[in-house]
Amino acid sequence: MAAGEPLLDHLRSALALALWREDAVRVRPDEPFRLASGNASPIYVDCRRAIASPELMRLFTAAAGELIAGRRLPCDVIAGGETAGIPFAAFLAAALARPMAYARKKAKGYGTGSRLEGRVVPGDRVLLVEDLITDGGSKLTFLDAIEEAGASVAGVLVLFDRQQGGAALLAERGVDLHALCDLDAALDAGQAAGLLSAAERRDVDAYRRDPAAWHAARGLRFRPA
Repeated sequence: MAAGEPLLDHLRSALALALWREDAVRVRPDEPFRLASGNASPIYVDCRRAIASPELMRLFTAAAGELIAGRRLPCDVIAGGETAGIPFAAFLAAALARPMAYARKKAKGYGTGSRLEGRVVPGDRVLLVEDLITDGGSKLTFLDAIEEAGASVAGVLVLFDRQQGGAALLAERGVDLHALCDLDAALDAGQAAGLLSAAERRDVDAYRRDPAAWHAARGLRFRPA
Protein backbone atom coordinates (compact mmCIF):
# COMPACT_ATOMS: atom_id res chain seq x y z
CA MET A 1 0.00 0.00 0.00
CA ALA A 2 1.39 3.38 -0.97
CA ALA A 3 2.48 5.93 1.60
CA GLY A 4 0.25 8.88 2.45
CA GLU A 5 -3.03 6.95 2.31
CA PRO A 6 -4.34 7.13 5.91
CA LEU A 7 -7.90 6.03 5.12
CA LEU A 8 -6.62 3.05 3.15
CA ASP A 9 -4.26 2.17 6.01
CA HIS A 10 -7.22 2.20 8.40
CA LEU A 11 -9.32 0.05 6.06
CA ARG A 12 -6.42 -2.33 5.54
CA SER A 13 -6.16 -2.94 9.29
CA ALA A 14 -9.92 -3.45 9.50
CA LEU A 15 -9.82 -5.91 6.61
CA ALA A 16 -6.95 -7.83 8.18
CA LEU A 17 -8.81 -8.25 11.46
CA ALA A 18 -12.04 -9.18 9.67
CA LEU A 19 -10.20 -11.92 7.76
CA TRP A 20 -9.02 -13.43 11.04
CA ARG A 21 -12.52 -13.27 12.50
CA GLU A 22 -13.97 -15.01 9.44
CA ASP A 23 -11.34 -17.75 9.84
CA ALA A 24 -9.95 -16.79 6.44
CA VAL A 25 -6.46 -16.59 7.97
CA ARG A 26 -5.36 -19.71 9.81
CA VAL A 27 -2.03 -20.65 11.37
CA ARG A 28 -1.06 -24.25 12.21
CA PRO A 29 2.70 -24.65 12.81
CA ASP A 30 2.28 -28.18 14.21
CA GLU A 31 -0.01 -29.33 11.42
CA PRO A 32 1.05 -27.42 8.30
CA PHE A 33 -1.30 -26.87 5.40
CA ARG A 34 -0.59 -28.56 2.08
CA LEU A 35 -0.49 -26.09 -0.81
CA ALA A 36 -1.35 -26.66 -4.47
CA SER A 37 2.39 -26.66 -5.24
CA GLY A 38 2.83 -29.68 -3.01
CA ASN A 39 4.75 -27.66 -0.43
CA ALA A 40 3.64 -27.14 3.15
CA SER A 41 2.86 -23.87 4.91
CA PRO A 42 2.19 -22.93 8.54
CA ILE A 43 -0.28 -20.28 7.37
CA TYR A 44 -3.22 -20.51 5.00
CA VAL A 45 -5.30 -17.65 3.62
CA ASP A 46 -8.72 -18.53 2.19
CA CYS A 47 -10.24 -15.30 0.88
CA ARG A 48 -13.23 -17.18 -0.49
CA ARG A 49 -14.59 -17.21 3.04
CA ALA A 50 -14.91 -13.43 2.75
CA ILE A 51 -17.92 -13.60 0.45
CA ALA A 52 -19.98 -15.16 3.27
CA SER A 53 -19.54 -12.00 5.37
CA PRO A 54 -21.56 -8.92 4.35
CA GLU A 55 -19.46 -6.77 6.69
CA LEU A 56 -16.17 -7.97 5.22
CA MET A 57 -17.40 -7.42 1.68
CA ARG A 58 -18.57 -3.94 2.67
CA LEU A 59 -15.02 -3.24 3.86
CA PHE A 60 -13.65 -4.70 0.63
CA THR A 61 -15.76 -2.49 -1.62
CA ALA A 62 -15.10 0.59 0.54
CA ALA A 63 -11.33 0.03 0.48
CA ALA A 64 -11.29 -0.79 -3.23
CA GLY A 65 -13.37 2.27 -4.06
CA GLU A 66 -11.08 4.48 -1.99
CA LEU A 67 -8.00 3.02 -3.68
CA ILE A 68 -9.39 3.45 -7.19
CA ALA A 69 -10.38 7.05 -6.49
CA GLY A 70 -7.24 7.95 -4.55
CA ARG A 71 -4.86 6.51 -7.12
CA ARG A 72 -7.03 7.67 -10.01
CA LEU A 73 -7.09 4.28 -11.64
CA PRO A 74 -8.77 4.55 -15.03
CA CYS A 75 -11.13 1.61 -15.40
CA ASP A 76 -14.05 1.28 -17.79
CA VAL A 77 -14.71 -2.35 -16.88
CA ILE A 78 -14.09 -4.41 -13.76
CA ALA A 79 -13.19 -8.03 -14.53
CA GLY A 80 -12.84 -11.03 -12.27
CA GLY A 81 -10.66 -14.06 -12.91
CA GLU A 82 -12.23 -17.52 -13.06
CA THR A 83 -13.37 -18.49 -10.50
CA ALA A 84 -12.34 -16.94 -7.19
CA GLY A 85 -12.16 -13.40 -8.54
CA ILE A 86 -15.66 -13.36 -9.99
CA PRO A 87 -17.66 -12.59 -6.82
CA PHE A 88 -15.20 -9.88 -5.78
CA ALA A 89 -15.46 -8.24 -9.20
CA ALA A 90 -19.25 -8.49 -9.07
CA PHE A 91 -19.48 -6.84 -5.64
CA LEU A 92 -17.12 -4.06 -6.68
CA ALA A 93 -18.71 -3.42 -10.07
CA ALA A 94 -22.14 -3.13 -8.44
CA ALA A 95 -20.83 -0.78 -5.74
CA LEU A 96 -19.14 1.48 -8.30
CA ALA A 97 -21.83 1.15 -10.99
CA ARG A 98 -19.30 -0.11 -13.53
CA PRO A 99 -19.73 -2.85 -16.16
CA MET A 100 -18.42 -6.25 -15.09
CA ALA A 101 -16.76 -9.04 -17.06
CA TYR A 102 -14.83 -12.17 -16.23
CA ALA A 103 -11.81 -13.85 -17.75
CA ARG A 104 -11.61 -17.59 -18.32
CA LYS A 105 -8.51 -19.67 -17.67
CA LYS A 106 -8.91 -21.11 -21.16
CA ALA A 107 -11.29 -20.60 -24.03
CA LYS A 108 -14.51 -22.56 -23.88
CA GLY A 109 -14.81 -25.22 -26.55
CA TYR A 110 -18.21 -24.16 -27.86
CA GLY A 111 -20.18 -21.08 -28.92
CA THR A 112 -18.01 -18.03 -29.46
CA GLY A 113 -14.97 -19.60 -27.82
CA SER A 114 -14.38 -16.36 -25.94
CA ARG A 115 -11.93 -16.13 -23.04
CA LEU A 116 -13.49 -12.90 -21.81
CA GLU A 117 -17.18 -12.92 -20.92
CA GLY A 118 -19.22 -9.74 -20.71
CA ARG A 119 -19.10 -6.71 -22.95
CA VAL A 120 -15.55 -5.49 -23.43
CA VAL A 121 -14.71 -3.47 -26.52
CA PRO A 122 -11.31 -2.55 -27.98
CA GLY A 123 -9.87 0.41 -26.12
CA ASP A 124 -11.58 -0.35 -22.81
CA ARG A 125 -9.42 -0.02 -19.70
CA VAL A 126 -10.03 -3.14 -17.63
CA LEU A 127 -9.20 -3.53 -13.94
CA LEU A 128 -8.61 -7.18 -13.06
CA VAL A 129 -9.95 -7.99 -9.58
CA GLU A 130 -8.86 -11.11 -7.74
CA ASP A 131 -9.19 -12.48 -4.23
CA LEU A 132 -5.52 -13.25 -3.63
CA ILE A 133 -2.10 -13.23 -5.27
CA THR A 134 0.87 -15.44 -4.44
CA ASP A 135 3.60 -15.50 -7.10
CA GLY A 136 1.34 -13.97 -9.75
CA GLY A 137 1.71 -16.70 -12.35
CA SER A 138 -1.98 -17.53 -12.52
CA LYS A 139 -2.86 -13.91 -13.31
CA LEU A 140 -0.95 -13.83 -16.59
CA THR A 141 -3.52 -15.88 -18.49
CA PHE A 142 -6.24 -13.42 -17.42
CA LEU A 143 -4.13 -10.48 -18.61
CA ASP A 144 -3.73 -12.27 -21.94
CA ALA A 145 -7.51 -12.66 -22.25
CA ILE A 146 -8.06 -8.95 -21.63
CA GLU A 147 -5.44 -7.88 -24.15
CA GLU A 148 -6.64 -10.39 -26.76
CA ALA A 149 -9.99 -8.57 -26.64
CA GLY A 150 -8.23 -5.36 -27.64
CA ALA A 151 -8.55 -3.83 -24.18
CA SER A 152 -5.79 -2.58 -21.91
CA VAL A 153 -5.08 -3.66 -18.33
CA ALA A 154 -5.61 -0.80 -15.87
CA GLY A 155 -4.02 -2.83 -13.09
CA VAL A 156 -4.62 -5.82 -10.85
CA LEU A 157 -6.49 -5.25 -7.59
CA VAL A 158 -6.51 -7.99 -4.96
CA LEU A 159 -8.00 -8.33 -1.51
CA PHE A 160 -4.86 -10.09 -0.24
CA ASP A 161 -1.21 -10.27 -1.26
CA ARG A 162 0.80 -13.15 0.22
CA GLN A 163 3.94 -11.16 -0.67
CA GLN A 164 5.62 -14.00 -2.53
CA GLY A 165 6.71 -12.22 -5.68
CA GLY A 166 3.40 -11.44 -7.35
CA ALA A 167 3.98 -7.68 -7.55
CA ALA A 168 7.40 -8.16 -9.15
CA LEU A 169 6.07 -10.59 -11.77
CA LEU A 170 3.26 -8.23 -12.75
CA ALA A 171 5.73 -5.34 -12.92
CA GLU A 172 7.72 -7.30 -15.50
CA ARG A 173 4.54 -7.29 -17.57
CA GLY A 174 4.14 -3.54 -17.04
CA VAL A 175 1.13 -3.97 -14.75
CA ASP A 176 0.75 -2.50 -11.26
CA LEU A 177 -0.51 -4.55 -8.33
CA HIS A 178 -2.90 -2.85 -5.91
CA ALA A 179 -3.37 -4.89 -2.72
CA LEU A 180 -5.91 -3.93 -0.08
CA CYS A 181 -4.31 -6.19 2.54
CA ASP A 182 -1.15 -8.25 2.77
CA LEU A 183 0.53 -10.85 4.94
CA ASP A 184 2.44 -8.29 7.00
CA ALA A 185 -0.80 -6.48 7.87
CA ALA A 186 -2.58 -9.74 8.67
CA LEU A 187 0.16 -10.96 11.00
CA ASP A 188 0.33 -7.59 12.77
CA ALA A 189 -3.45 -7.49 13.21
CA GLY A 190 -3.63 -11.09 14.42
CA GLN A 191 -0.91 -10.57 17.00
CA ALA A 192 -2.37 -7.26 18.22
CA ALA A 193 -5.78 -8.89 18.70
CA GLY A 194 -4.36 -11.89 20.54
CA LEU A 195 -5.29 -14.25 17.71
CA LEU A 196 -1.67 -15.07 16.86
CA SER A 197 0.91 -15.97 19.50
CA ALA A 198 4.49 -14.75 19.47
CA ALA A 199 5.68 -18.34 18.88
CA GLU A 200 3.32 -18.74 15.92
CA ARG A 201 4.52 -15.44 14.49
CA ARG A 202 8.14 -16.56 14.77
CA ASP A 203 7.33 -19.79 12.94
CA VAL A 204 5.56 -17.99 10.11
CA ASP A 205 8.41 -15.48 9.87
CA ALA A 206 10.93 -18.34 9.64
CA TYR A 207 8.89 -19.91 6.86
CA ARG A 208 8.79 -16.64 4.96
CA ARG A 209 12.53 -15.99 5.33
CA ASP A 210 13.62 -19.41 4.08
CA PRO A 211 10.88 -21.87 3.13
CA ALA A 212 13.42 -24.53 2.12
CA ALA A 213 15.09 -24.45 5.54
CA TRP A 214 11.68 -24.41 7.25
CA HIS A 215 10.70 -27.58 5.35
CA ALA A 216 14.03 -29.27 6.07
CA ALA A 217 13.73 -28.60 9.82
CA ARG A 218 10.48 -30.57 9.77
CA GLY A 219 11.66 -33.38 7.54
CA LEU A 220 9.42 -32.18 4.72
CA ARG A 221 10.26 -32.09 1.04
CA PHE A 222 10.45 -28.63 -0.54
CA ARG A 223 9.64 -28.14 -4.22
CA PRO A 224 11.21 -24.95 -5.59
CA ALA A 225 9.02 -22.85 -7.88
